[in-house]
Amino acid sequence: MRLRWETKEVPDELVDGLRALEEEYPISEGPREGAEKVRFKRWDREGSSEVVPEDGGVLVLYDGPARAFRAVGRLLAEDVPVPSVEEVPFRTLGIMLDCSRNAVPSVEHLKRWLRKMALMGYDMMMLYMEDTYEVPGEPFFGYLRGRYSQEELREVDSYASKFGIEVIPCIQTLGHLEQILRWPAYRDVKDTSSVFLAGGRTYELLERMIRAASEPFRTDRIHVGMDEAHDLGRGRYLDTFGYRRNFEIFSEHLSEVIKICRRLGLRPMIWSDMYFRMGSETGDYYDPKSVIPEDVVAKIPEGVQLVYWDYYHRDEEFYREWIRRHRGLGGIPIMASGIWTWNKLWYDHTITTATVAPCLSACRKEGVEEVFFTLWGDDGAECERDSALAGPVSYTHLTLPTKA
Repeated sequence: MRLRWETKEVPDELVDGLRALEEEYPISEGPREGAEKVRFKRWDREGSSEVVPEDGGVLVLYDGPARAFRAVGRLLAEDVPVPSVEEVPFRTLGIMLDCSRNAVPSVEHLKRWLRKMALMGYDMMMLYMEDTYEVPGEPFFGYLRGRYSQEELREVDSYASKFGIEVIPCIQTLGHLEQILRWPAYRDVKDTSSVFLAGGRTYELLERMIRAASEPFRTDRIHVGMDEAHDLGRGRYLDTFGYRRNFEIFSEHLSEVIKICRRLGLRPMIWSDMYFRMGSETGDYYDPKSVIPEDVVAKIPEGVQLVYWDYYHRDEEFYREWIRRHRGLGGIPIMASGIWTWNKLWYDHTITTATVAPCLSACRKEGVEEVFFTLWGDDGAECERDSALAGPVSYTHLTLPTKA
């Protein structure tokens, strides 16, 4: 259906977002022939919204912009207004876009995704950027790879704020740094071909990286990565400092990274897999025999959030068990499930459905408060990303039980 709205009947926090939606959808400010009038009112029922048909239009009751814009999305998809109530089980519902696999999305592409995310009820976008962001004084960052300028990232963040969507930078501060470490200029911060040296000038560079990645955004949150550093301490580190237990190297490096974040007023999160891999004889993230020593658990810095990523399992009880294992490391983890866009030319709905549904069910039962879906671009980002929109639409319904 077509919608129309009037400024006097819309809270200020929604006005810019509604105007932005007019670029692509049949919604307009002011009179429009054949359009249903929609008005909005905030209420205090946290995590919920209600659509109430009324004479001459429809009323949307909502607790925050994400629920208001999702209600708009529902109305645009209907022929006539249908009364409904939706309750959200998660405090954060987000999408992570891979911006590092030879296909850096343009600012306009990200804006289009933000409009669609708003209409689906998402309130967080994470941008995964290994080296594809500008770092002042470091010209090799994103060199010839379509890196984002500071101005472009500010533009994305400002646009997202129209919908109440938080944009969180997601970078790497240990592994997955092949693209930058191939340059001779970074020889002295290089442990192996993909892993930073845990020591020396590395922390001066990391402070500039973290500052550059975080400054364009309103949020004080940052994802500092640190996953899959399989050969940590096995390259130049071994030659320089000798053999040390990988747990010790990882803990000390994380401590230094967290100190930087605190100096910059940031709240960090990391992928959790390295703790479980280092405690496994086989290096497997999901090894049920993995043992993390108590002294290592004690050194996990206070305030760092662990992100449990799992794109593979189809058993709800497995997810519940591993959420509990993460709790044992301190705090409730953030859950990162996967919308399968990697190693394929088209989004894989079959695998995604089989893994996401039990994951979300487990999260709800275990009290996980924050969930996001990753869209990776491994092997050159050959997948048609827009094909994956079926995923976020489908799984929003799994997280938002509807009552008519």
